[in-house]
Amino acid sequence: MKVKINMISLKVGIWISLVILMFRETLSLKNVHLIVPEAAERGSTVEMKCLYELEGETLYSVKWYRGDREFCRYSPRDVPPLKIFPIPGIEVQEDATGAERLTIVAAMSATAEGRYTCEVSAEAPSFQTAQVHAFMYVVDLPKSGPELHGIKLRYKAGMKLKAECISRDSLPAANLSFFVNNEPAHKQHVMHRVDGQTPDGLMTAYSTIQFVVQNHHFVEGRLRIRCTAIIYSIYIKTHEKSSIEVRIPTTASSKLKEHDAVVYSIYRQPETNAGIQLGPAVTSTITVLSVIILLSTALR
Repeated sequence: MKVKINMISLKVGIWISLVILMFRETLSLKNVHLIVPEAAERGSTVEMKCLYELEGETLYSVKWYRGDREFCRYSPRDVPPLKIFPIPGIEVQEDATGAERLTIVAAMSATAEGRYTCEVSAEAPSFQTAQVHAFMYVVDLPKSGPELHGIKLRYKAGMKLKAECISRDSLPAANLSFFVNNEPAHKQHVMHRVDGQTPDGLMTAYSTIQFVVQNHHFVEGRLRIRCTAIIYSIYIKTHEKSSIEVRIPTTASSKLKEHDAVVYSIYRQPETNAGIQLGPAVTSTITVLSVIILLSTALR
């Protein structure tokens, strides 16, 4: 008798398990994911989204946590459906918050920075629950773009280029990068440093580039230097300056001057029949005697 009862209980258990499995196949909470900005400016309005697919389920609640502390809950069966559990530094905008969306204002304190969790629960019979997490930073952005100093108006090959890029008063300090003609500068040419925090907790980033200008640095007669300041994915600003190439003039070879040829008469001494050449003294004496004879003849 006991064996029969046990067999009946086993069959009932198997049947119930099959029914539950069938329900789970037809009713399923899935594809739950959280969209949270990587960073938000302090005091700005931030929208977060908790997306999910019920697949025939009925939504029971959507809960929001900062760290381990619940601060917002949406339950469609409750009246009102939205409940707020205040946390100092996080202000929930109720008119912009619902079943899939949460809108908050990141207050001036650092409380809003941290891990956020969205917890979605389905109604009976599955009572499925899923949690997803994301981290958000709260930042102070610079009031102006990066500064670029030290770039000369003109350069020529062989000159030293030294420039400094500055991004002032932010938290965290901006990440600075140099580009030469749209190409990332060589790491060995760049140095970085960050100043300590100001009384407001803000920081200033400095970056210096230094190298000897070569001919290949000029593109169509210009050399372009750009500095880019980045803070997470929320802030990107650039400052670019360009310089003109100074070309060293080459000296053209001067044309050879043409000179008129000067013809000099060459006196050749007569040779004797015997092939004996008269010396210079004898030749001079003969010349003088010839002149005397000519003058005497002329005077007669």
